[in-house]
Amino acid sequence: MNLQTARRYEDLLTGTVDPSPFDYAMMFKADGFFARRRAQTRFKLLKAIERKLLGILRPQERVYWATTGTTVTLGEQFFVGWIAYYLNRRALVFSTERVLLPEVGRGDRPGHLVSQIPYTAIASVKSTWNGLCRVKLVNKESYAFQSVPSADRKFLADFLRDITQGTHAPFERIQGLENMCPHCYTVVAGHPAGCPSCGGGFKSARQAALMSFIFPGTGDWYIGHRGVAVLEMLGTCFWWLSLARS
Repeated sequence: MNLQTARRYEDLLTGTVDPSPFDYAMMFKADGFFARRRAQTRFKLLKAIERKLLGILRPQERVYWATTGTTVTLGEQFFVGWIAYYLNRRALVFSTERVLLPEVGRGDRPGHLVSQIPYTAIASVKSTWNGLCRVKLVNKESYAFQSVPSADRKFLADFLRDITQGTHAPFERIQGLENMCPHCYTVVAGHPAGCPSCGGGFKSARQAALMSFIFPGTGDWYIGHRGVAVLEMLGTCFWWLSLARS
């Protein structure tokens, strides 16, 4: 029995299960009706992103827990707001070493982008009055985990707080959220045109901006934000038709 052959999460908690980097007992701990529904949702998420995760995880690294949400900076939260949910929806995967943030789309289908937050990069964690989990990093950046299912938020905050207290990361280390190559999953510093390790090419923010300048929405389509791109294109066409009729 493995994750792909299991029909329910309960199948992975009993009987003979193939070796796996996922801690099923912790991930699918469920007491009560709503907890079981959340466990089933987590089971579907994990099933959708398993193949991508197996390519990212290091030897001996284990996954304790996973959910979905968005990771935004304070500036993005203020200026972008709810649109960030559609532009930056991620799986939040908590392993023995780091928080993995693979992009996910509709139906939890894995996207192109991947980033990570090493536990040693986390300076502090706190829950806010409006239901967010605010994470301050060693490099002074702050991120908000938002759109996380309400029942998962307390677990998320407590889990990260315990991990942070146990790592004792030196505050002078300049460490924060790290972008990863979507081809070989090594950490990539800055914004190069391609991966220094594997040579895989990256999409260009400059090209996306130019495409959107020529015709709104095409830049978002290029970088993979298809839903937002369609709305922009329809809005542009509607605006042009309105001008033509006036």
